[in-house]
Amino acid sequence: MKNSNNMFKKLVLITGIFNFPIGLGMFYQALSNTTADTFITGAVTGSFILFAGAALVWASNDIQNRASIIVWNGLVRLIGFSLVQYASANFEGVATEMVAISFMDLVLAIVFIIGSVKVTGIPFSKLIVGKTN
Repeated sequence: MKNSNNMFKKLVLITGIFNFPIGLGMFYQALSNTTADTFITGAVTGSFILFAGAALVWASNDIQNRASIIVWNGLVRLIGFSLVQYASANFEGVATEMVAISFMDLVLAIVFIIGSVKVTGIPFSKLIVGKTN
């Protein structure tokens, strides 16, 4: 069990670290765009991804007490997956790369939610409202 806890901790840490170049790239793309709408949505989304990465890195240091952050990140990824699937089914021009990436987010969402419950032993119903041991 100790080995799976360490693997989960490393996964959360690595995932959080990977958020930084993605967020910075989105922020840079927003800065280089000339329309206000694209700038605003790109900069806000990029900033959100940067701060979500920082929260995951922080949570990986004390999963027992910060598992709610990981669960909520999983829920955000689950919603993101659902939105991409909806868009790909109902709108034209959705890049196939986005659909593939959304499936990776679905896997991470499941791992984050189930892993947080298994590693901490805290029920999902408590983690969703921020209660830890």
